Amino acid sequence: MITAKLFGPPVVTYNDKEIFFPYSKAKALLFYLLIKKRASRDELSGLFWAESSDEIAKKNLRNAIYQIKKTFGGVDVLLSPNKSIVKYNDAVELKIDTANFETNSDDLIYDYTGEFLQGFFVKNAEGFDEWLTATRENYLAIYEQKLYDLIEQDKNNNFSSKIRFYAEKLIDVNEFNERAYQILMTYYKDKFNYTAAIEVYKKLETLFSKELAMEPSAESKYIYLGILDLINYTNYKQNSDIKSFFYGRSTELRLLTQNYESLTNGEVAKSIVIKGEAGVGKSRLKDEFLSKIDKSLCHVFETSCYAAEKQYFFKPLAPIISEIKKIMKKSDIELPKNYEKTLSTIFPEFSDNKTNLQNRSLEEIMGEIKFDMMGDIISDILERLSQIKNILIVIDDIQYADSMTISTLSSIILHQKRNDIIFLATYRNEEEKNVENMISSLNLSDKLITINLSRFSEKETKSLVKTAFPKFEWSFELLNKIYEETSGNAFFIIEYLNIIKNGGDINIMTAKMQDIIKSRFLYLSDDAKKILELASLFDDEVNLSTIKALTNYDEFKLIDILEDLEKKYILVETRGKNGISFKFTHQKLQDFIYMNQSDMRRKISHEKIATILEGMLDPKKINIGIYHKIIYHYEQADSKLKALDYKIKVLNYYLDFSHELFPILNHVENSNPNHTYFTKNETLAYFDDIENSLHELSATFIKEQEISPLTISYLHIKGRYLIREGSYEDGITLIRQMINLSYEIGDKDHAIEGYKQLIFYCVQTYKTSQMSIYIDKALNLAVECNYHKEIGILLRLKGLYKLMSKEYQEAESLLLESINTFNITPYIADRYSLNIAAAYNYIGEIRRINKDFAQAIKYYKKAATICKEKNAMISFAIFNVNAGQASYDDGNVQDAKKYFETAYSIYDKLDTVWRKSVASAFLAVIYLKEKNYEKALHLIKEAEKDSQKIQNPHEMGTVFYVKALIKSELDINDKKQKLLAKYLKEDLDSYIQNALAYLTESGDNFEIETLNKLES
Repeated sequence: MITAKLFGPPVVTYNDKEIFFPYSKAKALLFYLLIKKRASRDELSGLFWAESSDEIAKKNLRNAIYQIKKTFGGVDVLLSPNKSIVKYNDAVELKIDTANFETNSDDLIYDYTGEFLQGFFVKNAEGFDEWLTATRENYLAIYEQKLYDLIEQDKNNNFSSKIRFYAEKLIDVNEFNERAYQILMTYYKDKFNYTAAIEVYKKLETLFSKELAMEPSAESKYIYLGILDLINYTNYKQNSDIKSFFYGRSTELRLLTQNYESLTNGEVAKSIVIKGEAGVGKSRLKDEFLSKIDKSLCHVFETSCYAAEKQYFFKPLAPIISEIKKIMKKSDIELPKNYEKTLSTIFPEFSDNKTNLQNRSLEEIMGEIKFDMMGDIISDILERLSQIKNILIVIDDIQYADSMTISTLSSIILHQKRNDIIFLATYRNEEEKNVENMISSLNLSDKLITINLSRFSEKETKSLVKTAFPKFEWSFELLNKIYEETSGNAFFIIEYLNIIKNGGDINIMTAKMQDIIKSRFLYLSDDAKKILELASLFDDEVNLSTIKALTNYDEFKLIDILEDLEKKYILVETRGKNGISFKFTHQKLQDFIYMNQSDMRRKISHEKIATILEGMLDPKKINIGIYHKIIYHYEQADSKLKALDYKIKVLNYYLDFSHELFPILNHVENSNPNHTYFTKNETLAYFDDIENSLHELSATFIKEQEISPLTISYLHIKGRYLIREGSYEDGITLIRQMINLSYEIGDKDHAIEGYKQLIFYCVQTYKTSQMSIYIDKALNLAVECNYHKEIGILLRLKGLYKLMSKEYQEAESLLLESINTFNITPYIADRYSLNIAAAYNYIGEIRRINKDFAQAIKYYKKAATICKEKNAMISFAIFNVNAGQASYDDGNVQDAKKYFETAYSIYDKLDTVWRKSVASAFLAVIYLKEKNYEKALHLIKEAEKDSQKIQNPHEMGTVFYVKALIKSELDINDKKQKLLAKYLKEDLDSYIQNALAYLTESGDNFEIETLNKLES
């Protein structure tokens, strides 16, 4: 066995003994063929002896082959099967370290121990030197890309143990690879090894400065500065209580700190409002800030406001007044006597004579106190106090402060003589009128900064969780679950971490969660609560018109309630095609309202909503968006039969576009053109769901006559799907069951639909005799029922039958009659426009078969234009395929390519292969002409696979036709075409005969003539 180690300094052993070559070109020759496996003698001569004559070069090559054989003890390591080729002898077992690079195995990273043939050089062999350089670069690129792939893979799988190893390997092969340094810095940052992360940056900075005279990129600096922020502001300790844990908000914390420094240094400082929803982290940010500052530099007064105390004037100032009293007593500051008397009516603690008026309501004290004077007094006292030290007033939940407190606070900030008093307030974003007015006034005077605190992003949430519990093995699913449940709300995240820490159930809402959510609904009116109960029943958002229909409220009353809920940041307004809608600002709010309703109330409400939504449907239009909503509400109401009815409607709509070539167009509302089609996996999942529902319903007491129509619809859809997929036997069985059941219950409409599916099967498989029988049966039923439009469709299909039977004149007459049937009124013409397009397409086929290519393309384009307007992309793709074939036959290869590529791009997005093999086959021969042999091979293989699936004579014949064209143009001496030649291993005549057999059946005259010319 030969073992070849080609990465790093090359070493070759044979049966565990190292081989030494007599000279470098013999060694290089072996290395080249170990990689390439085979090469022509001319190629090898050019690589090593380009400057020599052909005779001397070939002589040198023979000698080198001989020396290699001699070196290996007479073993024919290299063979020459003919005079022009030299190849490695596959009979000699070979173990080579480049093998994993050929298969792109993950293990290749362990094989790359240095550059390819490191240090190896051959004199006077420029061709080999160029190959060696290119090969080295190629292997290095594969190696680096594999490392990047493994890093990304480990990140996605939340498995980081080898990321450092991979990043260091990247740096080993390229010390200037900045991306690798960034990966390493991020790795250390995520592991909380900030010192190591900074060392990596400093190493990068030094290297770039010394060797390149430049700085690291902005991205590297950003990572570095982020690490510094973490060092400066993260106060996490491994054994600390999760309640004291603080994460992120470095920008906001820096702003608060800098503003405080400005205040204590006598510079311009501003009051600050931290605004955000409940639980977003406002108070935690405020507390973190207070824990970091030197409070001895300032008078810091703290107070909190409570919803239950909002009716009591100046209540939030009571703790501050109490502290002021202590400071003034300690500092021997005297106040005018009337100050004490006035203040003691509201703040008894300010007086030595305790007058207990603290909890008197507005009605009790209205006539006794001059509130303007009260505000002025407080302002004056704070002004006096600020002469000793500047003042910071900290207020939690300012939205619950009374109007007089807000007015006083605003007055103090606006009218102070010096800039030595500021406040810091947390404010729930519920748009409290008095607070909003104060904010506006202070903003106009440039005396306020508002910090809008947002929820954590998904990335930040996951990082927070992993930072809080670094030793916990976080799964990808659990991290996603936490983000889905919390939406980045800091309070909810901490609660979930506590649950996990204590081994609780994360699917249960804790009492603390419920308490904070409950606080959001305090003081709501009964009408507002009723609207929230209804809104909670919707899985996404609820339209204004739906709320109105459910409540029967006057429109202006309804708007007032909704605006109030918006101001309290419980609901948020959205605008779309359906007008104004509303949804909850956080999923947990919706969950809380929903779970606090009884099961019976929820079911009745869901049923009522579904009924109202049904009433909104226009019988002449399809609204898939509403269908999905109706399904959801009927399922929640446990009305399984009604839910199944709409599930079948939805699947039928999607598969009308995916598997009905020329569907009847109902006007569709709220349908995204990009979502008109199901993928294969989506389709199969939907089938499974409907089958399970049918089985469940069959086991209940629901009457069979109620289930039968749904069973028929399901058999129709599933049978049609299987026929389009080429699973003919199973598909036909289901369609025949559907027809029989339809006759049993007198459903002639579905019986006609069943016959049409059998006709389409005959179209796909070219079974014209059976097709005629089914057309007659369907026509008889349509005439019996006086179904004018169905007669039009069946006339088109009869025209297609005549086309397939090569009765072209009669075919065109029937197709034109079909078009006239649909053109009776503009409405019918629009609804059946795709059937009209199909008739134009078939007329185009008649022209193509009769070699009138220009007219054929005209009809195809006419048909395609209709389909594009109606977003019928399968039909659009097919008509482009047909136009492409006509263009190719007419010699317009570039036009043909455009048509085929347009069609092919559509097939990539759809779950259908009808006519796809024709596009693939013709593109293969076009790419062959363009010398793109790899793509040509891929497409002809794909065409063969798809044509075998459909078993349509036109498609199968076209694939053999193209194989014959490619075979006839192949140059067997061109090594780039060898894979194509290997694939097309049959002789030319075999492809011609197979093509003729199928194309004669489908009547493709031009292709038949071309094949006859090739044969001759």
